[in-house]
Amino acid sequence: MLSQDQAAAIATLMGASGTIFLTIRKITKWFKAFFDEQVRISDHLKIIKQEVTPNGGGSMKDIINNLKSTVDRIEIRQKILDQRSKATLHYSSQCLFETDKNGRLTWYNEAFKTETLDLGPLEGHDWFSVVDEKQREEFITEIKSCLIMCRKIDIETVSVNGCSIRFVGFPYKVAHSIHEGFLIHFFQIGECNEHRRF
Repeated sequence: MLSQDQAAAIATLMGASGTIFLTIRKITKWFKAFFDEQVRISDHLKIIKQEVTPNGGGSMKDIINNLKSTVDRIEIRQKILDQRSKATLHYSSQCLFETDKNGRLTWYNEAFKTETLDLGPLEGHDWFSVVDEKQREEFITEIKSCLIMCRKIDIETVSVNGCSIRFVGFPYKVAHSIHEGFLIHFFQIGECNEHRRF
């Protein structure tokens, strides 16, 4: 027969072994869950790698590459159209010029160059300076309003030489939400105070 101390020792050993067994079981479950998660992540990484690696088919990378080549072709065609348009406008008898959003000349045709010979070099010229100083601030405010609202500009004003002049133009978009400049048709309405026409 077991003494009381021996029975207590056996009960303690059985309790400790049960606790150790439960702890080992929990640790085993945790490691199994951890390794299962690693396998799942590895599978997902393989799928992602397949999608971002060109394979000559329908991976995302292939789709992006096809889209890029399509955009490149569209940009080339647009440049050709722009050049043809500029060539057509270049020889127009009407005074035409383009400005950026800050009023600097970026392009002008021969008629505009002939009309404004006394302005000197035109590339980058601030054409706002052609408007009479008293009316310039109002003129610039109207130009900026046209750019923001993407509406036609049609402003009659007076030049620094006392000419009555009219500017008609259309804003054009370089990006989806920013209107970057104008293509403008310049008219002279009245007589000038000096020999200069502009």
